[in-house]
Amino acid sequence: MEETDVITLANNEKYDYKIYSTIDQCAHIWDGLCDDDVYFRSTYLKLLESQGPIDYKYYYVIVSQNAQPIGVLYCQRKTIKLAEDFRIHTHSKSWWEKTKVAGTKWLFTFVKHEMLICGNVLLTGEYGFQFPNLTTSDDLVSSLLEGVKDYIRSKEKIKVKSLLVKDFHSENAVFKKRAFKSKEYYAFKVQPDMIVPLREEWASYADYLSSVKSKYRVKFKKIKKKGSALNFRMLSEEEAELYDQDMYKMYRDTADRATFNLFTLDKHYFSELKKLYKEELTLTGVFLEDKLVAFFTLIKNGEMADAHFLGYNVQLNSKFQLYFNILLVLVEQAIASSARYLNLSRTALEIKSSVGAEPHDLYVHLRYHNDTINQWVPSILKKFVPEEDWLPRSPFK
Repeated sequence: MEETDVITLANNEKYDYKIYSTIDQCAHIWDGLCDDDVYFRSTYLKLLESQGPIDYKYYYVIVSQNAQPIGVLYCQRKTIKLAEDFRIHTHSKSWWEKTKVAGTKWLFTFVKHEMLICGNVLLTGEYGFQFPNLTTSDDLVSSLLEGVKDYIRSKEKIKVKSLLVKDFHSENAVFKKRAFKSKEYYAFKVQPDMIVPLREEWASYADYLSSVKSKYRVKFKKIKKKGSALNFRMLSEEEAELYDQDMYKMYRDTADRATFNLFTLDKHYFSELKKLYKEELTLTGVFLEDKLVAFFTLIKNGEMADAHFLGYNVQLNSKFQLYFNILLVLVEQAIASSARYLNLSRTALEIKSSVGAEPHDLYVHLRYHNDTINQWVPSILKKFVPEEDWLPRSPFK
């Protein structure tokens, strides 16, 4: 346990806080302050420490006022290496385009710095802090992050150069749980959450299918026909261990196709996640002639069913429509779980909208330690964060 530090905000409110390096050191307080969200449980955070993103360092903060704990915040420190984390290439035959890409890759080799991230890098949504009884916590969160940054510099002799606070829904959004806003941070839009609202009258996949337009119903049946040789089977804890290496390889094959990746999971994450959540996690294996060719996960979190991670054999995807079939089975599983919503997260926006997912804007907040560079953050992000160019689909009648 660390010494208590004090924060005094502009309104003269005073808060005490302690920083812990492992969740075990404060789990008894942490679990008493957090709501029943499955991703705030100390047991899940402990799993992230050992089998979560590789090369991440965690910090947990307990905040008190008048000697009473009132909230929590947690962060992860990551060494950003753009040459490794950002994958850019071009298929253009243009000499100029090839030169630009080569030049950008060369510049990226010089970008290596420590980033402190508030929020869960594995999830979309507001998972960085909880202050249940505070109307606003913007100034408090900003001050706490500065405190953690100073702690890292003092105790670990490491200088954090950027702060990232993620991910927040728009004001008055239906899924908004917490908010953050600061003049010192630049807020920018990232890919939206793709969420399927599940209608009360849907008691089965057949009900869902009957509610879509004729052309989509025909399309879904064709997709199912292409995947008719596939066998979808829920995996037990023992089977999760058995197929651990296969799942990890397919996850990496799928994840490595992304232009930018902030993390790489530990190779035992999926089997350990099944051990932790047991029946709260549906781990599905997709088999072709007894060979695992895909897998996907679904976690029930209150009224939301979260499609967590998946992976598939990229070479077989087109022939058997693996990804599209996975989406349709996820809809079926979410309906069976009695969830009100299915969260399909980011990426593949158009295909997700074709099964009924609606986009919900998300924002992250970034601050660089150098004020001069911080002023250039908006221009830099506009250059390297691509604009979304996709056509939303509406499958329902």
